[in-house]
Amino acid sequence: MTGRPRDPAVDDAIRRAALELVGEHGYRGVSMEAIAARSGVSKQAIYRRHASKGEVMLDAQAAFARTRLPTPDTGDLREDLLALLEETFSGQRGVNGALNRALAAEALQDDAFSELLNERLIRQRRDAVRLILARARERGEVAHPSDDLLIDLVFGPMWYALLLDPGKLTAEYAATLTDAVLAVARSHGRPESRTNSPTSGNTAG
Repeated sequence: MTGRPRDPAVDDAIRRAALELVGEHGYRGVSMEAIAARSGVSKQAIYRRHASKGEVMLDAQAAFARTRLPTPDTGDLREDLLALLEETFSGQRGVNGALNRALAAEALQDDAFSELLNERLIRQRRDAVRLILARARERGEVAHPSDDLLIDLVFGPMWYALLLDPGKLTAEYAATLTDAVLAVARSHGRPESRTNSPTSGNTAG
């Protein structure tokens, strides 16, 4: 016998309360009791949905990414990537950035949580870029053979900056990173021959 279906309004109340409290008190300053009080949902009902505070926060972050972050389709790869990165960076400069740092820290200490983070959030965002690249390939804008490498280039610098230099995540940096990814996307992924290498017999002297 199956239980009653979950009420989406209850899930939304929990997510909204979690994000509000992180904005007010930081990740460490939020408890399950506080989420229950702010959302108007009993702690027992929250625990039926989520095993820990980390899972509550991950659900809130994944819902934000799913509903608020774009997967642009302008017909131009540069415009698509730039729009995605600008909007993503904008979120990382606020509550969502603080929450992502906390989720990453928790994932480093808990392998099971790391798998959840990848499954529910990271993969979702990677798939958004994968779709952008697929459309661009059809238009002939992508020559590099590895989507995964290009996706790494989109998100790797963002995570590095988020963890170590959050102030770097500006609109200007989004444009710089977009152009760097484009340069690789348009290449064929093979190093050029080095005609002037020391082993080529063309050394000076």
